[in-house]
Amino acid sequence: MNSWLLLSLLTAHVVGDFYLQSDKYCKRKELLKIKSAFLYIHSVIVGLLSWAFVPFADFWIFALIIGGTHLLIDAMKTYMCRGLWSFLTDQFAHILILCLISCLYIPTSSLPIQNMDFVDSLSIPLFAFAILCCLKPTNILIKLILGKYKIGDAESCLSMKNAGALIGNLERILAMVFVLIGQYEAVGFIVAAKSLLRFKETDTAKTEYVLAGTLLSFSMATLCGLLVRHISL
Repeated sequence: MNSWLLLSLLTAHVVGDFYLQSDKYCKRKELLKIKSAFLYIHSVIVGLLSWAFVPFADFWIFALIIGGTHLLIDAMKTYMCRGLWSFLTDQFAHILILCLISCLYIPTSSLPIQNMDFVDSLSIPLFAFAILCCLKPTNILIKLILGKYKIGDAESCLSMKNAGALIGNLERILAMVFVLIGQYEAVGFIVAAKSLLRFKETDTAKTEYVLAGTLLSFSMATLCGLLVRHISL
């Protein structure tokens, strides 16, 4: 398996699947299912984006396969119950296709993201991919996990959710940077400081929501930081 090819395809997938489609269009896909025009537009975008990240003439057939399988998987997802497991199953299926393609296709020359890898101590493309994963995809995953266990369903938590997503993005980036530079104590300090801010909170629902969200957020950021630090391409 070509690791640079896989990273290129995964980056294209994350950008296309999370950053180039809004919640509004996702809801329309779920409502209209295979009749939704955006279902097809989105799959074309993902296929073209994959080809843009692997810009070789002979890759067109694989870009077509990526777009086609993306359409099929997303169409099947619209008939599944919305929730954590449908999200994980959907993402697993997409990533499996990309892994298979990374095993089948052999690039004839260096990929564009390889030209970004100019720092000896850190893989810039891998770091950029980790940042992308730590923002919107992680927000969605945490929201689904909390929703599955009905944490944060109380009315008092509703006003916190938008602010919580923004704070979560910032704290995950900080945590990942601290892990990369080996300052694990700083990660613990941020967790402790955030816990102290909520120490006098009398609303149990808010406390549970913040605590669960914080632990999930920092766990995922730490994992991403460790992967970037220890994986060499």
